[in-house]
Amino acid sequence: MKEGPLGIYLMAFLIPLNAKWLGFGVLIIILEQIIRRTPIRKENIKKQLSLKNPGLWLFLFYFMHIVGLIHTENLAFANMDLGMKATLAIFPVFFLLYQPLVRWPAFVKCFVFGAFASILVNVALSMEAFLNSGAFYYMRGSNLSQMMHRGYWAVYLLMAYLFLLKMAIVAVDRIKIFLNLLGALFIAVFVVLSESKVGYLLLAVISIWEVVKFIKAHKNKWLIPIAAAVFVGGGILVYTLMPSAVQRISKTFEVMSKPLESYDKTGAESTTARLFVWDASVDLIKENFWFGVGTGDIKDELRQRNLDKGYTGVAQMNLNSHNQFLNSHVAIGVFGSLFLLMTIVSNLFKFNPDPFRSWRLGIVFILFIALLPESMLEVQAGIIPYAFFLTFLTAFKPKV
Repeated sequence: MKEGPLGIYLMAFLIPLNAKWLGFGVLIIILEQIIRRTPIRKENIKKQLSLKNPGLWLFLFYFMHIVGLIHTENLAFANMDLGMKATLAIFPVFFLLYQPLVRWPAFVKCFVFGAFASILVNVALSMEAFLNSGAFYYMRGSNLSQMMHRGYWAVYLLMAYLFLLKMAIVAVDRIKIFLNLLGALFIAVFVVLSESKVGYLLLAVISIWEVVKFIKAHKNKWLIPIAAAVFVGGGILVYTLMPSAVQRISKTFEVMSKPLESYDKTGAESTTARLFVWDASVDLIKENFWFGVGTGDIKDELRQRNLDKGYTGVAQMNLNSHNQFLNSHVAIGVFGSLFLLMTIVSNLFKFNPDPFRSWRLGIVFILFIALLPESMLEVQAGIIPYAFFLTFLTAFKPKV
């Protein structure tokens, strides 16, 4: 028990592994503090009661969902939504009261091991399906990500990828540098295999950013051509061996270059579907700018607006806005989307001391980008990790 908090390490391991187990992780984190009889310190509460604290904005974001009940007709969905998003309020309060003493290297390793475990489990499940059917598509795309949506899985794999690159940058021993880079390359392969478009974008940005930092830190002139060769070689391999991935990317650029009126409104291809629901969402925002349509009525209103605009494909699929800022604005109004944005922006404020700022900003950047093409805070696979990271990262105390 002295090496705790075990619940925090468990949560780090579970996030990239299986979304269905995250509720169990939340329970362990809370029960552990009760069993330990951890004292509540006033100085920690005073420290966390700050506009710099993302947890405060996250709690206000959840509070706006409660306010949204005032003009909601579909109370059944509203109550389900409030229950599903409860950790958006639980974690801010929990970390306001408790300041966990965490070994950061242990936390990072637990997360990375969880990412590796998720890869092994998904490969095993996909391999079984592949051997039974002989269809190779079970080893890539959404068929490879068996435990959660591939977009979310790619996001959490990329966090582990970021961690490994950062550990390679600070490592002194050559063996550790090599092993961290090899692990990062291994994870990058599965981000590519996931065929997640947001995964590809983040993979490129993180790679370029961290490789530049790696080259500056180690000051070796041979690193530049080696890094360039890896990027070029990887691109050639993807282009040659994964035509489906190339087609997804080219299709996205093709769709984005056309006017909205030229699309087949009855279709539901991933990129066109997003453009349709974004268009319908913007319409609803214009009409319900201040307070939204109500916490429980968003799906009904969005579906009806899609039907009104002739977007029958996405209406039949009952899709959400596929952008969390749009989705939240439609549901609970401008203050909801503003408070959500502040959970990100507040991380840019400097804390003193803040030795893990670069790690925190990297994680928050990944989460922010993920919110743009997905409504991550509408499913457990996004809600709990988002609530956990945004509150834990500014609340924990590093254990030496």
